[in-house]
Amino acid sequence: MLQLERNLMTGKGRWIADFNESFRDFQVKNSVFDIFINGNTRMKGFLLSRIFSFLLNPNYPVGCFMLAIRPSEKFTRTSLHECLEAIRFYMDNQEMRWTWLVILGQDIEEKIERAVENIRDETIGVVAVNVKRGLIVNSNSLIGRQARKFIKV
Repeated sequence: MLQLERNLMTGKGRWIADFNESFRDFQVKNSVFDIFINGNTRMKGFLLSRIFSFLLNPNYPVGCFMLAIRPSEKFTRTSLHECLEAIRFYMDNQEMRWTWLVILGQDIEEKIERAVENIRDETIGVVAVNVKRGLIVNSNSLIGRQARKFIKV
């Protein structure tokens, strides 16, 4: 999880967004996320890149929420639903266009993996990483498929 945070903050996801601020133990409603990274879609770079970005790219606020499931915790579909509702609430208040939710666990249950695959929200890309099995499952949206590209098990 820390490696993903470092990668996003140092520009690995730059062609999607410019992430520039990171928070630990970020609380939204009743959900606490281990890491939250925010940024925007307007790219930085050299003079020509900045001009191109300013003229052609909209400047939408975006974010990435990360949640580590500890072995002692029980993460259920209800927990997933509560996390998504908290993220939607935050997105509405901050006028965010899209976010990622990365769920990392030693042994995520198959019913949670299936629930992630069935998420059809086009504004929240969800990725569940089962470390024990080395499996990455993403939601079936463009944002979900894009998030998967930045995660290595």
